Amino acid sequence: MASSSVINSKVWKGIWRAEASPKCKSFAWRAYMEELPVKTFLLEKGVIEDKLCPCCGEGEEDTTHALLACEEVKRIWFVALDLKVESLSAATKCSLSQWIEECVSTLDKKEMGMVCAIMWAIWHRRNALVFTEKKLDYAHVIAKARSMFVPVEWQPPSHPNVKANFAAAVRDNVGTGMGVIFRNSLGSTIASGTSLLAQECFESQIAETLCMSWAIEQSGELGLSDVIFETDCQRLYRKWNQESSSSSSAYTTYFESLVEDCKFMIEGTGSSLALVRPSANKVAQCLATLAFDYGERGWIEEVPQEASLYLQADDNAIADIVAAHQ
Repeated sequence: MASSSVINSKVWKGIWRAEASPKCKSFAWRAYMEELPVKTFLLEKGVIEDKLCPCCGEGEEDTTHALLACEEVKRIWFVALDLKVESLSAATKCSLSQWIEECVSTLDKKEMGMVCAIMWAIWHRRNALVFTEKKLDYAHVIAKARSMFVPVEWQPPSHPNVKANFAAAVRDNVGTGMGVIFRNSLGSTIASGTSLLAQECFESQIAETLCMSWAIEQSGELGLSDVIFETDCQRLYRKWNQESSSSSSAYTTYFESLVEDCKFMIEGTGSSLALVRPSANKVAQCLATLAFDYGERGWIEEVPQEASLYLQADDNAIADIVAAHQ
């Protein structure tokens, strides 16, 4: 049987190789080492007098219950990030540390990153309830986890999907530049384009949403469906997921109305919105800046010369990923 130090070393490496933010990986390690200030721990220290879970009010809140076994969080594990947690009921009979060891042994870096992000978001939800008495819904927790697990480099979509990376740039007293690039599962450019809203300046999240609306229109003109629209605007992405979970169609702000319009535009097309880090959206960002020079313009199967270096950088990153898996 492997010693605890060997197991700890394996888990440490598995967590820190995961594709997640350092904040999420650090949290996962603390959870594995039973270092979280759960109520059973605080009770032993004499800090509190009650050890019941603040979320469900039934079980004793130890680390396993807080992040895995609580009825309030089980649903999150089933639906978050498309991660299939097999036999969750059976899994919760072991400790969280044992479960993390199993995850490290069976999941790849991307899936392990999902685990770290979900655990961090579940704990964030718990703390919001404890310290602010605010109960976050499941969609908010999932969006929070997704915001912490986003690609650092551009990756091609799976066939037959198309990716449309879009971005907006705002210059005071000048206007709003918009850029979009469509690429297929081979990473090949289908089309790219720029647009300029002269003398129209908006807050960043409104500009990004207007850009998405324009990008959706462009996808329709190209006859594309199953498009994954990618943005690096976290405010847009969070609002998109919040609106998706809302049972009410009412909205109160211009930003919210724009999001609703975009959702209506892609309804029934098989398209979706995904979040990426700015480093995975460089081509679109470049096109948005170029819009101040080019105005309304489009390119088929190519990008303007000024954006070619960013496109080549994405191609090189794809080649490195392929080489690493050979």
